[in-house]
Formats: sequence, structure tokens, C-alpha cells
Amino acid sequence: MAEDQEEVKPSPARDRRVRFGAFEVDLDSQELRKSGRLVKLQRKPFQVLELLLRVPGTFVPRAELTRELWPDSHVNFYRSLNTAVNALRKALGDSWRHPGYIETRPGQGYQFIAPVQEFIADQAAAVNQDAYQNCVKARYFLNKRTQEDLHKAIAYFQAALHDDAGFARAYAGLAETYCLLAQMNMSSPGEAGTRAKALAATAVELEPDSAAARAAAACVKRFFEWDWLGAEEEFHRAMALDADCAAFHQAYGSFLSSIGNTQEALHELCVAQRLDPVSPAVNVEAAWALYLARDLAGAHEQCWKVLALEPSFGAAQHVLGLVYEQMRMYEEAVIELQNAQASGDEQPAVIAALGHAWAKAGKIALAEETLCRLQQLSDKRYISPYWHAIVYAGLRQNLLAIEWLETAYQQRDVWLTWLGVDPRFDELRAAPGFKSILHKMHFELAEAARC
Repeated sequence: MAEDQEEVKPSPARDRRVRFGAFEVDLDSQELRKSGRLVKLQRKPFQVLELLLRVPGTFVPRAELTRELWPDSHVNFYRSLNTAVNALRKALGDSWRHPGYIETRPGQGYQFIAPVQEFIADQAAAVNQDAYQNCVKARYFLNKRTQEDLHKAIAYFQAALHDDAGFARAYAGLAETYCLLAQMNMSSPGEAGTRAKALAATAVELEPDSAAARAAAACVKRFFEWDWLGAEEEFHRAMALDADCAAFHQAYGSFLSSIGNTQEALHELCVAQRLDPVSPAVNVEAAWALYLARDLAGAHEQCWKVLALEPSFGAAQHVLGLVYEQMRMYEEAVIELQNAQASGDEQPAVIAALGHAWAKAGKIALAEETLCRLQQLSDKRYISPYWHAIVYAGLRQNLLAIEWLETAYQQRDVWLTWLGVDPRFDELRAAPGFKSILHKMHFELAEAARC
């Protein structure tokens, strides 16, 4: 090779793909995807990304970038390079002050600083795409919030792992599903917690920069470890990795609502609604948060918005019944809770809500019947002691209510995460036993998470 001949750098191999964080780059088709979703990026910003990804961790001078991008020109294109880099940063959600992907040396050049994984888009990549599609299907059923649909979600997540045994998103989805199984009393907190912790840990180990893995870890810390500060930290990591996922904003909004951070909770849930406006799960979560915030008019309106989309959505009927009860519209409350009960699953949360409403309406015998029904169910499956406490609180048998809450504490029941904000326990909040449970759960650290 002649000495004055410019070295020709090899172009990336065809069909080569690169992953970093929640992003995947197809260098052949020149596509950038975030969590599987296509990110619009013009040609020059993509070329900048491609050049930096050729040598991740290595400083690339501005002069070299301009030569590569405008090889046939002798004009100074530094301003155009600035525009391209800024567009790339915007697509990645990156900041030049606090970079996660592209570090700038002012006036000198750039360096790609995030860990990069390369792989060949062969049959393995096709299998990975199948795994991704199975996870999409799983989340559809996950959002329907019924026992039957949760089993379908599990089947699709497991199918994704059959397609790709190292697919972190599937492990994260299964961890989230086990959190829901515990909430719906389809599994005991001990059993569900053990599975969820292992699945979330596997997801994080496989892909530390996966937003789904970090969100799953946050949910595990929230529901099974009562680690409020740890959950907050993991949610922040998930948001930094993927700020455009409605499910993450929904989960974070739910967490903030449970620790009493109403304003930020409603903000996160509004973001989730904007990202996925027709999701029944997202919309009913907003109604539940408004109910916990004692904004009964707002919760009432939100419930009816959900029911306009899904007229027989049991979760929305459940929350609407709770709202009517707090408004002392007991007849309407009973009707909506019975509607929720008729939607199937025989959810203990709905049975207990109905018992509480009967008690508040002065129908003591009917309220006591719900206690018998909860006891009958507990002979067949795990039933949270929280639900017995709800009915006893409605009957104003406060000592019995606190005894059942203490049992729930001993069992590490996930529903205690709402103990600090559930309106149905407002008459018990001054009781020493009630305060003791909140203290043992370290809710004062939850207060710290609000700051």
C-alpha cells in the first residue's frame, strides 16, 4: 500500500446488529429500535452513531467524523456535525451534561461510553424476534387482570424463553406476573415472592441495562421486600433507560400512590395514559390512585372513562364501588361491587369490599356472610388476611381488624403496601397497634422516598 494512500476502514459486516441499554441498532437496514420500537433517526445522525459504535470506548475526533460524513467536501461542516450529534442525543434520550451514551470533549470529539454487545442477525436473531412477539402477547393478557388471562400471560412468557432462554424481558415479565399473582391471591406472598425475586435477579444479571429488568426489580423490592428507597432507585433506573414505556410509568405511579406521594403519582399515571390511552390497566390504575388520594369526583369520572372503553372490566367496577361507598352511596356501591363479582374469578378483594360496604350500610348479617365466604375460600387457596381486616374495619371491630393486619404482616402480605393510604382504615389510624404495623414496615423510609 502506498504511504500516502488513506487507510480504508472496514465497514460493519452485513446483518450485524449492536445492542446497548434498551437500544438495538441494525447496521444493515440502518434502523434504531428502543425496546423493540422503531426510533426515527435521519441519515446523518445515524451515521454518527454507526461511526461511534465501530470503536466503542474510544475517543473519535471531530475532524475524523466530518471526513467520514462529508468525504467529498473541503468545507468546514462542524456546525452540521453539532446538529447531527444533537439529533442523535435526542433520539437516545441522552444529555451532554450527564451522558449515558455519548461523552463530549468540547471542541475535540466524542466517545461512546455505554457497554455494547454485537451479534449476528442470523437464525438466533429471528428466534429473538419470536421471543419479543411472545412477550408482547403476554403483556396484552397481563393487562386484562383476570386469573385466566394471567395464566395465558405466563404461557406466552414461557414460550418466549423457549425461543430464547436468555431473553431478559421474558424473565422480567414473569417476575411482574408473580407480583400480580400475589396481589390477586392466586399465590401466597412467600411462594410468589421467591419466584419473583429469582426471576427479576435473572433478568438483571442477563441484561443490567434493561429497563424491563430494572422495573421488575423495583416491583420485587416494593411488594416483597418493602424496600421503599431501593424500589425508588430501581424505578429511576428503569425510567432513565426507557422513558417511553407506559407500563413503567404505571408501575412507578402505583408505587408513588401507595407511599402517599399523590401529586407525582398522578403525574406518572398521566404520562402512562398519554403513552397508552386505551389501556384499561393504565386507566384503572389512575382511578385507584385518585380514590386513594380521596379525590372521589376525579376517581368517579375516571372509572366511567374506563368503563366506556371496557364496559365489563371488573377492576374498574371494583374501584367505582369503593368510590360510591366513600361517597356514602351504599346502594350504588353494592351494585357496582356485585357487577365486579359477576365478572368472574371470585376475587377476595371484591368480596371484602362488598362486606365493608354492607357493614357501612348497616347490613351486619350480610357483612358477616362475606367473612364466612372468605374463610371458605381460605380452605382452598391463599386468602390475604388484609381482606378479613377490611370487613372487620367496616364492622368497627377495630381490635379484630388490627389482629388480622398483624397476621398479614407476619405473612409479608403484599396488600400491606397500601396500608398507609387505604381510606377504609382511616378510623384505625390512631390505634397504637395500627401505628406499630406501619412502623415495622418502615413507612418512615417511604416518607424519605417522597422527598
